[in-house]
Amino acid sequence: MTPSMTRNNQKISLSITRMRCASCAGSIEKALLKVAGVEEARVNFATGQATIRGSAARKALEAAVKALGYGVRKKDTQNEGLKPLAPLIRLISAASLTIPVFVISMFGLKFPYSDYVLLGLTTIVVFGAGSEFFIGAFKQLRHLRANMDTLVSMGSATAYIYSTVELATGGKEFYLETAAIIITLVLVGRYLESRARAKTTKAIEKLASLAPPTATCLREGKEVVVQLDELRPAEKVIIRPGDRIPADGTVIEGQTTINESVLTGESMPVEKVPGDQVQAGTINNNGNILFKIDKLGEDTTLAHIIRLVREAQASKAPAERLADKVSGIFVPAVLGIASVTAGVWLGLGHPLAMALSASMAVLLISCPCALGLATPTAITVGIGRAAEMGILIRNAESLEEASKLNTLLFDKTGTITRGEPSVTDFYNTSDMPEDELLSIVASAERPSEHPFARAIVGYATARKALVKTVTGFEAISGEGITASLDGLNVIIGSEQMLRDKGIDTTTFHKEATEIKGGGKTLVYAAMNGSIISIVALQDTPRDKAKSAIEEIKALSIEPVMLTGDHEDTAREIARQVGIQRFKAGLKPADKVAELHREKDEGKKVGMVGDGINDAPVLAAADVSFAIGTGTDVAIETSQITLVKGDIKKAAEAVALSRQTMKIIKQNLFWAFSYNIVAIPVAALGLLNPIIAAACMAFSSILVVLNSLRLRRYKPRSGTGRRASKKRSLKCCELNKSETNIYARR
Repeated sequence: MTPSMTRNNQKISLSITRMRCASCAGSIEKALLKVAGVEEARVNFATGQATIRGSAARKALEAAVKALGYGVRKKDTQNEGLKPLAPLIRLISAASLTIPVFVISMFGLKFPYSDYVLLGLTTIVVFGAGSEFFIGAFKQLRHLRANMDTLVSMGSATAYIYSTVELATGGKEFYLETAAIIITLVLVGRYLESRARAKTTKAIEKLASLAPPTATCLREGKEVVVQLDELRPAEKVIIRPGDRIPADGTVIEGQTTINESVLTGESMPVEKVPGDQVQAGTINNNGNILFKIDKLGEDTTLAHIIRLVREAQASKAPAERLADKVSGIFVPAVLGIASVTAGVWLGLGHPLAMALSASMAVLLISCPCALGLATPTAITVGIGRAAEMGILIRNAESLEEASKLNTLLFDKTGTITRGEPSVTDFYNTSDMPEDELLSIVASAERPSEHPFARAIVGYATARKALVKTVTGFEAISGEGITASLDGLNVIIGSEQMLRDKGIDTTTFHKEATEIKGGGKTLVYAAMNGSIISIVALQDTPRDKAKSAIEEIKALSIEPVMLTGDHEDTAREIARQVGIQRFKAGLKPADKVAELHREKDEGKKVGMVGDGINDAPVLAAADVSFAIGTGTDVAIETSQITLVKGDIKKAAEAVALSRQTMKIIKQNLFWAFSYNIVAIPVAALGLLNPIIAAACMAFSSILVVLNSLRLRRYKPRSGTGRRASKKRSLKCCELNKSETNIYARR
């Protein structure tokens, strides 16, 4: 449960054991949804995690899971249940007994009581090493359900019972080696699958291990080494070269560079001086610093990221819904097909042994595991890889939707540009001394959080202007501010805002024209209905903005810039970064309307903004990308957070989402086509049950290994550029007339 969650809307994670296939996950989801107070429940078969939202108590949720025959680990870690030690021990035990059974049966070795030796060894394998299958199947039967355990136990039990009856009645046809080998092969598959699935959550393990176990604190003037859980808020911590930062805090002494790549995906170190923020898990490079703790434990940026990634990995993409529906009816359908197969073979006059062999092959070749793993394994690895790259994806649906984008809208200030404008010209249109005028303008702007306001206040304080306290302050989103100072009514904002307030701006048109140019933005200040100052500010594009736009175009996505700034300024910034289409002078509501216009044309539209000021348009987008530095607000509110604030990460996020969806489609194609082809082949008696068991195990492993390829994914500069160059040029030509319409407006 996160600190921001209320009791009635808490999130609880459970680490579930003994899940065998996707139908297990579906059964657990249904049971959890029936618990009073549960609003939403998701179970990820690939990671063994259940995420529940609502007001239900943890004990009630655990009881519902255990009633179905599954377990819940006390320690709520995601990967612990996937460690392959237990499956390995069980596999070694089964294999050591199955090998002599296979050798004796294959070579027809006969010695006193050889048949009974075979029966004894097989009994230990089937009901010893294979007991988990029978226990699981029995627990499912109590609830009138079936899963992978049902198929395996029925296949091996059929071969065992038939052989035992033959032995007791003096028959000669035994399938004891089949019963033993089936169990062993499935255990081989389980072991390899558990190893592969453990790797899917490698990113989470890496993040969780970043916080150091100890920290060196400064207590009463002495250095004291304490455990991480002994740290206290506001405590001072000493960090030396090579140390990991144990908590979020503010540097108060020293200077250094910090490697933040584990959180942001950026390899370049970041310089830190007193007053700068540091985050838990990052590495100090070369200087000694002393910092004061601001956030500890679950409140740190690192903890927020881990929690976000876990929740995202547990979520389900729309592509998974079809697999879920099929998995829900798959096992009962296979049982029905196996029964029909046996009946048809017997009805056609074939011996019971042949009918049972074909029926067992149907049971064993079927692989709901592959179907259940197809989507969640790829999503788990993809979202984990994104986190390593400094891209935080909120849920699986956002990951899938990002792959479909063909239009990406960009805010200008703080997104394409640095968001740190500076004052280039300060024009005094009044009779007041400049220091008095600066004092009025800076005082009115000081309560505002807008980058322009901060630049103006900084300009005034640098010139030692007196900044006073104002009353009646009001920020008008996307336009400007109003305030009262010593009985004077002050209005500061765009030219359009002043016009809307009935203030004449044409008097100073000549002066405004002279100081405007080269992408400068003009801010007008008025007092008691008259203009007193015109301030020119200039912002510059981010270092990687131009290359980021090129990457977006290379993905056959059209970039469009929306801004509340003046048209000339917008045109200049758009020119510098290579954007053909832009719209200027927009209020927040206008941006939302523009986004809906794009969507009405049938486009899949994403929005890149700062996560706070652009909240309305980000909320309306198909996928929202928030520029941030790992802040709580950005992480909690956006669908995709670009931690470092580098818009090039938006292109990387889209490219990764497309690669993830490609892997998912490959997995689903294999899972569906495999069963469509394999089940009829088995029903026709063309498949030995032993081969069927091996194929079943291989199918699941193949799906997981294919998903694990995403762990090696690396963003490539110019991805798809050759393929999309002609298309991008054509797109620009088609929109040339529309570009002129945007520019003229």
